[in-house]
Amino acid sequence: MSKKALKRARDTSDANATSEGPAKRQRQANKDNVNLSKLYDDLAAESDEVRLNAAKELILKLSPSNEPSLTTIQTALDRLIRGLCSQRKAARFGFCITLTELLRQLFSREKPEVHGPDLSVERIIGLVEEKTKVNSNVPGQERRDHLIGKLFGCKAVLQSSILTEPKFVPDSWNKILDHIYELARDVPWLREECGLIICEAASGLDERPESEECAQAMIERLSTFKLTKMPEGVALWLTVKSKNSKILPEQPWHKKDPLARKHRGELARILKESFHNTPDAQDQGGVKSAAARSNPPFTWDVVLSEILARDERSRKQQDNLAKLEFPQFWVDIVDSNLFATTSSHERKGWGFKLFTKLVTTIPTWAIPFLFSPNLMRTLTNQSKKDDRFLHAAALASMKAIEHRAEQEPSSAAAIVVAMTSKHSAIDLDTKQKAKSLEAVLLSADDEALQQIVSHFRSLILRPESEDQGVADRRRQTIADTLLSVVRDYKRYATSAAASGKESKWLQAVLKLLVETAYFVPSPIAKTKRVPLPSISDASRQIFRDRLSSCLTRLLRLGTASRSTYAVKVVGMIRSVAATSKDVELAFRADESVSTTIDHAFQTIDAIAAKGSIGGNKSAADGFMLLYSLVLLQVYDGDGDAVLMLYDLDASRKALLKKKKSATEANHDPFVEIILSFLGNPRTLFRRIAEETFTMFIDGITSEGLRSLTDILDTEENLAGQQELFAQGDDQADMGGSDNGDDDVEEISDAEMIDGASDEDADEGGSEQSSSADSDDEDSDEGGSSEDEEVAQFENLLAQTLQTSKPRLDGDGSDDSSDDSDMDDEQMMALDPHLTKIFQQRSKVSKKKQNAEAKQNVVQFKSKVLDLLTIYLDKEYSNPLTLEVILPMVRRMRANANKQLAEKTGKVLKTFFASRAHHKAALPKPEDDAEAWNVLKEIHEEVKLGDGSNLHATACSNASLHLAKVLVGMDMENCRKVVDIYAETQKQWLMDKLVNGVSAVQPVLFTQFHSWSVSVQKRKK
Repeated sequence: MSKKALKRARDTSDANATSEGPAKRQRQANKDNVNLSKLYDDLAAESDEVRLNAAKELILKLSPSNEPSLTTIQTALDRLIRGLCSQRKAARFGFCITLTELLRQLFSREKPEVHGPDLSVERIIGLVEEKTKVNSNVPGQERRDHLIGKLFGCKAVLQSSILTEPKFVPDSWNKILDHIYELARDVPWLREECGLIICEAASGLDERPESEECAQAMIERLSTFKLTKMPEGVALWLTVKSKNSKILPEQPWHKKDPLARKHRGELARILKESFHNTPDAQDQGGVKSAAARSNPPFTWDVVLSEILARDERSRKQQDNLAKLEFPQFWVDIVDSNLFATTSSHERKGWGFKLFTKLVTTIPTWAIPFLFSPNLMRTLTNQSKKDDRFLHAAALASMKAIEHRAEQEPSSAAAIVVAMTSKHSAIDLDTKQKAKSLEAVLLSADDEALQQIVSHFRSLILRPESEDQGVADRRRQTIADTLLSVVRDYKRYATSAAASGKESKWLQAVLKLLVETAYFVPSPIAKTKRVPLPSISDASRQIFRDRLSSCLTRLLRLGTASRSTYAVKVVGMIRSVAATSKDVELAFRADESVSTTIDHAFQTIDAIAAKGSIGGNKSAADGFMLLYSLVLLQVYDGDGDAVLMLYDLDASRKALLKKKKSATEANHDPFVEIILSFLGNPRTLFRRIAEETFTMFIDGITSEGLRSLTDILDTEENLAGQQELFAQGDDQADMGGSDNGDDDVEEISDAEMIDGASDEDADEGGSEQSSSADSDDEDSDEGGSSEDEEVAQFENLLAQTLQTSKPRLDGDGSDDSSDDSDMDDEQMMALDPHLTKIFQQRSKVSKKKQNAEAKQNVVQFKSKVLDLLTIYLDKEYSNPLTLEVILPMVRRMRANANKQLAEKTGKVLKTFFASRAHHKAALPKPEDDAEAWNVLKEIHEEVKLGDGSNLHATACSNASLHLAKVLVGMDMENCRKVVDIYAETQKQWLMDKLVNGVSAVQPVLFTQFHSWSVSVQKRKK
């Protein structure tokens, strides 16, 4: 038993010993197979990185340095070729790349035919044919996959260069070409890919003799397989022509050139793929037509690149644009072909994609030629509405235009010129076009902007239309566009404009606006300098308004001198008037006015030379600003502006006199001048008023403040308007409902009253045109309302007189005749009825005048509130601020204008919170009597709020502010303050309630109590 056991054990041990080696080798082989399988699987991964890493690792495993066996290599080739037929799209790229590199590695120059005849080039081609062969009974999808696999196999063989290196194999080369050309002829959906592979192979040929043979074989097969006049045939022909034109046959292209003018029509049909309707259709009978596709064939890129390259060479030899081929080629092949009215959406989509690609890459000199007539018509139509079939393609084209300008700012000039002239007029007929043009302008560099302004000048002189209405609209668009550039320019801080020396483009803009706003052609002007049609008065006013808006924007730049640009503009007017022979001032002034203007200019020069007035640089800057703006008003034809020049001169002399006598300067006369500026509807004049008010704010006395606060108490009716503006029943000049076209930046009454900042009103890329449009709409609405009243009046009159309403041509009804004439008695009987009708008409007109007058007064009060806001902000510690509080509180009663009341409440709330936020010192009047009077008046005012919470809160805050001022002067004043509050509280307790509410609201006492507690705590 023991022997058997030992023997059995020994046998088992021997058996294990003999099988241990083969088992390890088997496990290692299985592990290698698993790794290889993973690599092959990764070749089909969607990730490019995973595919490339797998290809790299697999090629390293099969490299000659690892000495792979012939079986291993054959297995790899078999799997790679079969993988080309995979249904996974990513697999074709991964397997093709790996197969290409593996073949290049196997047939390298260093070890030619190292693996013997079993791995010859012919054998590789045979494997491709065998593994990608399509059986007759396979499903359609599998057949499709095998055809694609076959093409990619041939591509790998071509790209690996094993047919030409280390030696040229003509038979194999021709065999591969036959396979690819056959696929191009018989499989239309693979034709473009076949052509692309052949063209890439042709472009990779060098100058060796065998390369010429290769290229010749390619060209010969174009005719054999009837592909010469296919897009792919044209691409191959041009590719070979760029390498060696000698091998090309004389036919079928004139001078061996498919791009010759003689073949333009035929080439257009070929590229459009409509060649089956041509005379050559019979010659191409064996070629199947391709299915519709969304992208243009690659041949378009080859053709357009070639024509551009020829023009580039021509430009280098001689700079003569007349001999360039691209402009006419684009019109013939693209514009008249793809964008024709009869073209399908598919072909127009091709055109948009070609345009999108070219506009971002084409040389700058060629950009204008892209904007051809049919293209611009289609682009405009398709971008108008988002339900258009090619709307997305049109927007992509617009975005491409913007991208080109952003990437190359110097190209902006060429783009703007192309978008605003010839086939694309300056009319911004779509929002997208206006947006794109604005984006291009903002991307332009300073040199390009200067060229653009020069282009706009030529468009103003010749707006490409003889119709006055069209010319006016286009000139307004140009004015709005210039304003948009000045307003939205982002590089002021980094440009010379920041130092007060404006860029050349900015100077050109201001000069252009000056010449179009204030000048007319002189009798001796050159024809090319005379606008045709002439600039109308309405257009001239628009240019003035846009110039005013530009100055408003430039005023916010924060330059060393606020008056820089205003002085520059009036200086331009004087310079042009004195030196130009082509234009003369539109403003005609008599001798006395001219003398006053000359004196004003002399004063500006004198102040600028000295740099200060009485040592005050700010005053000098303010005076130059005011003089400049008043001069602009004079040139606008404002007769009152001449009187303002006298007032300014008197104020300047008074300031000098005060300085010489060492007394405190009194700037009260400036208040009246500033108020006259507020009466102008333009934003510029309102901003100038605020700027100069800030400059002279420290010299304003109680009398000057009273002239402002008195305006707040003016009645908001026709009488109040007459009081404010010293006018009769006529409309005020300060901006009622009839000044809709006065200023593009004029904001609505509601916006101003609500306290919207000027920056908000002035900013915004496209506001200039929309504001103008809204002004026109408002004007139209006002006109339509008035027309309705007139129509109603005429109807009543016609009914009373028993006549028909007059027609537009001036003829009455056919029913009226001499028999219907009335005698004297009948006329006398109608007299009471006519009187009643005219009285009703008068009432309607009076009501409308009162409404407009109220709007004007409220608007003017809002502007005055803006000045008082500045004063309260800058002069918090000034005792004179106490005189402002009560008039402002009165504006918040229940019966006051709601919007004015809310705006006043915000101003006072900010003022009372200034000490807490900015640690400002309380006012300390020399005599506290005025402060006591204001406190008592506020306690009387609190009873007049008629239940308004806003008014009650404002009174409480104002009273508390006065209490702080008085207690801050002397702690003993607490007793008297408490007495005033106590007296008011007694009256509050004894008051009769009206509708359950007292005239005095408890907030007055609760806030005072809280403040008293805080004072007591501070004492502890």
